[in-house]
Amino acid sequence: MHIFTAGDRNYILGLAALLKSIDLNASKSGQEQVKISIVSTDINPQQKKQLQNCCKYKIEWQDLQSKYDQLLSMAGSKLPYVKLEPRKYTKETERLIWLDSDVIVLGSLEPLWNLDLQTMPIAAAPDQFGNPNNSQDRNPYLNSGVLVYNMKLWEEDQLSEKLMKNAQSNLWVDHDQGTLNSFLAGRWKQLELIWNNPNTKDMSTQVMHFMARPKPWESSAPNQLWLDMLSQTPFKDEVEKIPNKLKGMSRFKIKSRRIDEWLREPILKFKSYLKRKKR
Repeated sequence: MHIFTAGDRNYILGLAALLKSIDLNASKSGQEQVKISIVSTDINPQQKKQLQNCCKYKIEWQDLQSKYDQLLSMAGSKLPYVKLEPRKYTKETERLIWLDSDVIVLGSLEPLWNLDLQTMPIAAAPDQFGNPNNSQDRNPYLNSGVLVYNMKLWEEDQLSEKLMKNAQSNLWVDHDQGTLNSFLAGRWKQLELIWNNPNTKDMSTQVMHFMARPKPWESSAPNQLWLDMLSQTPFKDEVEKIPNKLKGMSRFKIKSRRIDEWLREPILKFKSYLKRKKR
């Protein structure tokens, strides 16, 4: 089993909890050997050593490629775009599982690893909030927090090259996720929500995804399941240092972010149009 993720210094605690959850749950049968590839920026050697100690499986570290600076983006990290080029960072040729660094694994990933993708290049769970680039779109819209790649078909169809061109020509509010949905509409296998679930109270969840702000490491009241994972890592002392700065303001900030995305939709479309006109 090959797991692929990415993170920077702001997501170190997220990576620590994720790695421990992989360590405990990814292969409960014990029959699958697990390999982990992490693309990172601004994580120093000592922090990488501590992260390796979160997990019994060997981590292969990869540096972020600089060309992502050419991609269109309103704001935010370019790190998630590594999902568009899985072969470059993993050398995988058959099957690959992507996990965002703000998820924790609560059940075996073996059903995903052994999933029959048939003629689909990728599998994902639907995003509950729909398409932020088009509020009128009612079609299923994948969330890229958990992905299962059919790497053979991915390479045959040269999807990395095509997706990168899409990302260079379009300004998606949700970055890599907008690119994937735009180009692979109707070409992805739909997973059950339990494999990428933002509902932290759903006990059937296999992979829990902390999509909203504040993230657990930013919150005055972090999710207990996430805390349980972090407390079993070399970063356990960081629990007491988790800032209290969002207390009383988190709900307001979340609402403001959603309003901001709604206001940006026509701006994004216009800027993308101008960019294409110049080409």
